[in-house]
Amino acid sequence: MILALETSGDLCSIAVSNSQGLLVERAFRHRMHLSERLIGDVDALLKDAGVTLAELDCLAVDIGPGSFTGVRLGVMTVKTWADVTGKPVIGVNALEALAEETAGIWPGITVSVVRARPGAVYACAFRPEREDMIPLNPPEMMTVVKLASLSASLLEPNLLFLGDGIARNREEIESALLDARITPVFGGAESPRAGIVAAIGARRFAAGLLDDPLSLAPLYISPPPIDPGVEARTAANLRPESYPPSGPLPNREGE
Repeated sequence: MILALETSGDLCSIAVSNSQGLLVERAFRHRMHLSERLIGDVDALLKDAGVTLAELDCLAVDIGPGSFTGVRLGVMTVKTWADVTGKPVIGVNALEALAEETAGIWPGITVSVVRARPGAVYACAFRPEREDMIPLNPPEMMTVVKLASLSASLLEPNLLFLGDGIARNREEIESALLDARITPVFGGAESPRAGIVAAIGARRFAAGLLDDPLSLAPLYISPPPIDPGVEARTAANLRPESYPPSGPLPNREGE
């Protein structure tokens, strides 16, 4: 039984899955209020799934790249719950979670594109291999021109591009790719899904590929423009002294 959090984009999602597959999944736009609503939404999700935090076997979370604040909050939440409950954790790359949606559907290379700062995207190319999506380059932040150059270096005439990074940059991406003699295929311009994060987490949990909760960290490809003290304050708000491992989830910040 796995609880998964995906907080790297504007459209966030949370999910619970078991050995048979996805049980419940919720998606929502946080509208800059993620820290205020995440705990309550997870509490409601667990009730819909008919499980408690204590009954979970594992916690999975999207570690980015993506929104610095969203990723940080998701990772800190899972790290805190892991510390309180003793549950194992699994961190999943947002770009891998996007590519996973094409497994068994698209036989060729998938290029995951996540929105970054203006004029740039986070991107990584993946090739399907059995049950896994194998990265062909390190995740990195790049301009659209560099994305086209990376795509051309893959020597693949047809590439599938997907992710919220293509929504804002589609025309520019398409023009640059056509100049590189690549015919692009565009998939959904959306954020990763918590249900996919849960599926990847389940596969890694079964294989014993767990992460150390203490060292688990957001995947910051470029330096986050944040106050270093934010993480400490976030963790403090998620750890009320009266929160028992078998009890209910903590309420919203400050309550």
